[in-house]
Amino acid sequence: METLQPQALQELLTVAKQWSEVGQCRLLLTSRTPNFHHSDYAIEGSLKHRSLPLSGLGQEDAFAYIQSLWKLPPSPVYKLPERKELWRLFRLVDYHPLSLGLLARQLKIRPVAELGERLAALIAETSDNPLLASLNLSLERLDDEARELLSKLGVFRGGAFELPLLEITEFSESHWQQLRSSLENTGLIQLENLPSVRYPFLKFHPTLAPVLWSRLSPEAQGEIFARHRLQYYQISEYLYFKDDKNPFEIRAIAQREMPNLLYAVHGALDLGESWAVEFAHNVNKFLNFFGLNRDRVTLTQRVEQVQGKVGSHTWYLAQTNVGEQLRNAKRYQEAAQVFGQILAGLSEEPSYERCAVLNQLGQCLGFQGQAAQAATYYRQALAVAAQLEQSDDVKRQMGTLQTDLANVLMDMGDYDQARKACEASLAINKELYEFRGVAVVNGQLGTLALLQNSLPEAEHRYRQSLTIFQQLNEPVVEAVFWLKLGTVYAKAKQWEAAEHAYRESARINESQGNLGDAATSWHQLAIVNLYTAKLEDAEAWYRKAIAGAKSVGDRFQASMSLNNLASLLQNQTYRLPEAQQLAEEALAILQTLDPAAAEIWRNYELLALITDKLGNTTQAKAYRRRSRQAKAAFTGTRYELRQYGPLIPAVVVAVDDVEVRQQLEAELEEMVKKGWDNFVAAIRLVLDGERDEDVLCESLDLDNSMIINAILRGIADPNTLNELLEEQG
Repeated sequence: METLQPQALQELLTVAKQWSEVGQCRLLLTSRTPNFHHSDYAIEGSLKHRSLPLSGLGQEDAFAYIQSLWKLPPSPVYKLPERKELWRLFRLVDYHPLSLGLLARQLKIRPVAELGERLAALIAETSDNPLLASLNLSLERLDDEARELLSKLGVFRGGAFELPLLEITEFSESHWQQLRSSLENTGLIQLENLPSVRYPFLKFHPTLAPVLWSRLSPEAQGEIFARHRLQYYQISEYLYFKDDKNPFEIRAIAQREMPNLLYAVHGALDLGESWAVEFAHNVNKFLNFFGLNRDRVTLTQRVEQVQGKVGSHTWYLAQTNVGEQLRNAKRYQEAAQVFGQILAGLSEEPSYERCAVLNQLGQCLGFQGQAAQAATYYRQALAVAAQLEQSDDVKRQMGTLQTDLANVLMDMGDYDQARKACEASLAINKELYEFRGVAVVNGQLGTLALLQNSLPEAEHRYRQSLTIFQQLNEPVVEAVFWLKLGTVYAKAKQWEAAEHAYRESARINESQGNLGDAATSWHQLAIVNLYTAKLEDAEAWYRKAIAGAKSVGDRFQASMSLNNLASLLQNQTYRLPEAQQLAEEALAILQTLDPAAAEIWRNYELLALITDKLGNTTQAKAYRRRSRQAKAAFTGTRYELRQYGPLIPAVVVAVDDVEVRQQLEAELEEMVKKGWDNFVAAIRLVLDGERDEDVLCESLDLDNSMIINAILRGIADPNTLNELLEEQG
């Protein structure tokens, strides 16, 4: 626990106390600091928290540990000592596991008696610090020149890949081979070989680098840290641009080198390096992928302090990082303001930067439910991109734009155009061998399949994308696909599978601190509990979702949860006023969003139902009319009407053709037998001359009302029938 910064430690301890109170949970925290200085962690006078001094391993555990290490390379020169000899040696280091690991290597090449005598002397020299003494015991086997060279390794954080290590330390090949062999043999470094990565990752013993760094003079520290900063800036550029084509290898490297990247980028910002902001921009990409939110926020806040001339590349990168941070925190309106300011500061001439900022503005609007406005920005950005030289970067940006455009077109119900945008994006990603981009588009095609009720295809595509993003170690996107899978299972009424998927999504988002996204999962868990008749649980999940969405300013999600909670409560007569209040609060939000993306007709329909129950029939009728108007204006409605393509024109023709009406009557009688009495009655009223939609739809649900609406529009304008028949064909 002592490795955490004070603020982070206090926040974690507060939450950890809550974890310890769940069910039968107990929490064990290990630290060299006996007092956390936190009100929930008293060190005396409380049985809720107890501070227990811990010693090292037990004798038998320590012996078993040494036996396991004895089987590993290198081969021992001396045989394994007897238990009693080992225990005398281990007592010197209090059976500390890290020290035992170092001693195991030394026991292979040094007699136990000699080792014990030297260890005792070193402990006396290091102020009774057994771990430092164990480290020094290992280092003293190196010659003076090797130890001097070795001190340069102190600049690294936890380890490094061999290639940058050699570039930064400037070790000669012969010196390094000698050092590496000695360090491996003493257990001070461990090698990890990654598939497709030529050079191994060298993981340092936890005590190695801090001790080595302290042995360098300030001048030597400054010189090697300068090389470290520049080298890792260059590495960050390589990782940033290669990630799209080879994400598995690149992210494996980025994960292991992240401590060095963060150390170097903060050092570059401290010293005002000219490339520091670009360095931060590169690193932030991976912090975002890996869900390292605290590090990303800290780095972005530092970048925000960097002053650059408006319109300069440094200014552009710094402001973009700020906008992206706000967007990732779901503060979409604030993010849109930042991106709007960036756009205003850019030249009017077509540029990659202008294209990218238009893309960001579209995302901010899309996330707020303003799908049509978002689509406008995406199309503007595509127009800018088309005027640029068609480099891979520009093509990649166009692929992203088509992907984002497809999302808002789906929100608008324009599935044909959404599929075209998906296909355009897929073609670009395949051309550029963008593995991740292909996975994103595959997920979009899964969403299209879901919207068009092809559940097996949707599940298959979502599963494929989920697996890829798990391999890419992108927890935020993994949570998205768990959410999508939950939707598939819920639609198939596979409630247990749906609940599992939603809980996985919520778990990941909560662990990442993404309360806005977690609120969406909580909302879906409420729906599952509603359908499985767990009404109290459903209400609790809705209220949690509302609080979560409001806490991050996600108005769209808050409106959905408010509306659904109102729908739940309107079934309890004594809670009708509360239901109306919740539904009206939802409507106030929905009226500020894109009506199609917000599906505002559902809210009007609910308010009609509630006001009807409260006895206000006039207001209920007005709400139903507004619901029908909004639903009819939704582009997706015409897709839903395709299945009624033969019926709608038949009714229109039958209005003026007695023979067709007689033929239609047989079909209407069959519909009556299937329970469609009210719907058939409405059709017959149309055939008899009724044209008042309020009268015709009074007793119909919204779906049937849309069929009547289409019939009335067909009577008024036969061209609408041609459009429907063309789409059906």
